[in-house]
Amino acid sequence: MSAGSSESGDPGNSFTAANRAAWDAIADKRQKIWPPAGFFAEGGSVLDRRDREAAGDVRGLRLCHLQCGSGEEALSWANAGAEVTGVDISPKQIELATAKAKAAGISAEFVVADVDALSEALLRREWFDIVYTGGGALVWIPDLDRWAASVHRLLKPGGRFICREEHPVIACVEVREGSIALAEDYFERQPQPATGWLHFPGGENATETYWGFTWTLGDIMTSLAQAGLRIERLAEFPSTAAWRFGDDLEHLQKLPGSFLLVASKPQDTIQQAPA
Repeated sequence: MSAGSSESGDPGNSFTAANRAAWDAIADKRQKIWPPAGFFAEGGSVLDRRDREAAGDVRGLRLCHLQCGSGEEALSWANAGAEVTGVDISPKQIELATAKAKAAGISAEFVVADVDALSEALLRREWFDIVYTGGGALVWIPDLDRWAASVHRLLKPGGRFICREEHPVIACVEVREGSIALAEDYFERQPQPATGWLHFPGGENATETYWGFTWTLGDIMTSLAQAGLRIERLAEFPSTAAWRFGDDLEHLQKLPGSFLLVASKPQDTIQQAPA
């Protein structure tokens, strides 16, 4: 098993099928936490300021948002001037994203695809200037090495990967009676089953079982580097996950809660033509 692979987490197995079903089931309820189409029609954006700064001017650039959910961040990138393609494993999420883009009058394409099937879904087209993924994406990746290889193949030479993600350290702690306590093993890489969702109303009542995968910061960076990407920046920030810690968030300001990673595909990479 490589550092970036789960022993039993083959993306073609039942984990992926279970997660697709779980995301389909909660798609409508989860979408309600996001602004409506009118917000995006008026040029609105839900992007984190740090993501925008890392990307710079995206006008006219081709951007692929992996694991885009119901598409709100993808539409925000489109409003910033990018030519956007959003990708997600959930057909229902892609259906919602496509409908919201149409209602907002925004030109964006959305594709149903698993991270390991991206070569078939996307690579017959031009390569992307930017591949982006937002918070809460890597927990769904059964095999980091395959994921990193897909990111590398999607990017054109000189293209950049921008990843903003929850820090794996913060997922290992919780607040108990005003003190920080260890809740999980940072180095545990076995897939973990769960039901219910804590970060949006109504999600706590969901009954579908889904599977999460835990990766260390070293796993993530190593998989990207071994795929051929050059790590350019890694910034860490305190947690702002009020949905996780509520009023006790202030106790966690001395721990990393999220990170922003920027990597690039070397300009001199020999690129194979899409099939």
